[in-house]
Amino acid sequence: MVNNYLARDDAPIDAASWKLIDDVMVKAAKSQIVGRRILPIEGPFGFGLKVIPLGDYAVDDGLIGSTAIPLTMIRTEFSLAKRDLASFERDHLVLDTNPVSDAAMEAAEKEDKIIFSGLPGIEGLLNAEGSGSLTLTKWDKVGAAADQIINAVTKLDEAGFHGPYTMALAPAQYNLLLRRYPQGDGTELDHIRSIVTEGVVKAPALKKGGVLLASGSQYTSIAIGQDMVTGYNVPIGDLLEFQIYESLALLIRAPESILVLK
Repeated sequence: MVNNYLARDDAPIDAASWKLIDDVMVKAAKSQIVGRRILPIEGPFGFGLKVIPLGDYAVDDGLIGSTAIPLTMIRTEFSLAKRDLASFERDHLVLDTNPVSDAAMEAAEKEDKIIFSGLPGIEGLLNAEGSGSLTLTKWDKVGAAADQIINAVTKLDEAGFHGPYTMALAPAQYNLLLRRYPQGDGTELDHIRSIVTEGVVKAPALKKGGVLLASGSQYTSIAIGQDMVTGYNVPIGDLLEFQIYESLALLIRAPESILVLK
């Protein structure tokens, strides 16, 4: 049914072109997306889903209300030259797919911004009400980071979240973990991955610090309405314009399971 709304059948290109576009889009997005690597995924539920219902609450005697979280639609655009597409389909010449990659990576960046920072009126991992926080000290010596992460894990453990855990770090923090211990061949990242066993990832969406999470959809997950997909828009002069769509929402069921590393 989604093809009806994405107008894929209206595009004047063949199945091989669509396959190339889709493959490039997926590969480029996967190279950038971080939130999906540390959080469980629920769905996809479909293009038309706009909200995820949450719990009910009493309004008055005999009256029950309900809450919901909206799914945010992400849309990016790219264009491909008609002559280049024709050359690819007829003569099997190499097609410049950089516009596809750029649009897919832009969509991935927007997705991670929603997950980590949220939107006006919508919480992200870094600003969820009820989450915990820990101020990091300098990681100027090998071993300092591991000590801090042990403190962070201990703080979640004391809050009743006993693991396993996942963690995303800003590039500046993550890269410091690549240093090797003076004794032995192991890096500090190897050490920390033995503590945070569900994954430690670099998150360009974070400017500093990071976030440590208790793993499990019972705590936090990503609800996908429409997974990332390409649709056809219109011809514009010598170009064909396409759009990449996706929709998602961050579902925070237990904000206490989130520890922001400042």
